[in-house]
Amino acid sequence: MRRSGSWSEAVLVAAACWAVSVLGYGVLAALDEPQLSVAPLIGAGLLQWFWARHRSWPAGVAAGLAGAAVLFGLVDVLRPELGRYVADALATGTAATVSVAVLTLVGRVRERRHAAAR
Repeated sequence: MRRSGSWSEAVLVAAACWAVSVLGYGVLAALDEPQLSVAPLIGAGLLQWFWARHRSWPAGVAAGLAGAAVLFGLVDVLRPELGRYVADALATGTAATVSVAVLTLVGRVRERRHAAAR
């Protein structure tokens, strides 16, 4: 099992997700492509980061479930008020941030419990 991530690493990854979300949906809005989404790209990036650096399965499952719940919940709430592109960008960035935070938090708690048990 890999070590849990630091909060500074989590902030850096979340900032990168926000940048991809805002820039990606900005480009999609400029091209007027409402059927495309940047969310799978961000999800694939987060999955690669998880696989390369952390691989704590309980933390990964919790992060995936939390991120998906936030994404789908926010999209439904924000789209009627903000429109498709802005709502999708905000929901995707927020979901990625929640997912990274949950992964880091659960990973750190698990690591602390394992250290205390030794």
